[in-house]
Amino acid sequence: MKTKSKKHKKDKETLETVFRLLNPRERKYYRREGNPVMQEVTFEVTDNGELRYIISSLLRVCILALDCENDFASPRLNHCSKELTIATVLELVDSILPDAQLASYDAIEKLLLSKNQ
Repeated sequence: MKTKSKKHKKDKETLETVFRLLNPRERKYYRREGNPVMQEVTFEVTDNGELRYIISSLLRVCILALDCENDFASPRLNHCSKELTIATVLELVDSILPDAQLASYDAIEKLLLSKNQ
């Protein structure tokens, strides 16, 4: 009976470790010179699949813009710099990549795989 209790306790500890790895999603705070007050903009996604879709769509837009021979074709956008616009979108993509979340998934996988071996 003690071995079953020990196994249950070990499983509970593993689960608690997984929750600790998932919960503290790190937020990035930037300090810019001349602008001490920064605003954080958030958006909601239903799951990681939707976040991956948004990121890949933004990257595809950049690829299509880079493939374009001339500047933006629309007369309403002739004042826009293609390079600056693409750089802005790429900075957005970089900022929404779930770095801490992906690192926690690696730690969870390592924890669970080492437990099974």
